[in-house]
Amino acid sequence: MSLIIFMRHGQAYNNVKRLLVGRNLESHLTELGREQVKQSSELLKTIPIHKIYSSPVIRTVETAEIASATLGLDYELDERLFEIELGKLVGLYYDDVLSAHGDLFAKFYSDNDDENSLLEFEVESFGSVRERIRNLLQEFVGKHVDENILLISHLDPIKAAISLAMNIKPSSVYSVQVPNASINVLKNYQDNLTLCGLNILNMGRFLTEF
Repeated sequence: MSLIIFMRHGQAYNNVKRLLVGRNLESHLTELGREQVKQSSELLKTIPIHKIYSSPVIRTVETAEIASATLGLDYELDERLFEIELGKLVGLYYDDVLSAHGDLFAKFYSDNDDENSLLEFEVESFGSVRERIRNLLQEFVGKHVDENILLISHLDPIKAAISLAMNIKPSSVYSVQVPNASINVLKNYQDNLTLCGLNILNMGRFLTEF
């Protein structure tokens, strides 16, 4: 039995500014974001972690560096943990997109990729995100037998992992919150993944962030 643990990157400046940066524009962690990651990494010291993997985006790499130092482990980059490709939305403010186009991001979680209206903006579909996360999980279940691994990623890849573990439609995870530096835990038992921990945080954060 082993755990596959997803951690979202800590708060970055694009989160504060509500700026859509995707995987292409750099956005570093804020001081608060770095503290969030330290707190979450400390929670993980209570169990053995055997390997850390991270998305190559700067805010996840900075998160991985903090987790790596806290846990005493090296980390490895894996592009399957990438943020989604935001295409023509890169560099736009979230609220401006809502004002101009309505809630596009609800449509991003369409249960039918053919009806995903974000394709005209050259945004990667949620179905594509699910497939790369599915591929990653299938590989790591076989590669890390009886080992606990930490995967540092972004909002939508983590939602994809949750939807796969729970065997639910994309639309079902639209309203699921995944706070910065939160921990989500999948348990592998006899090659079946189940969600056993959702949005684990320092308890004080629940008072102010939900």
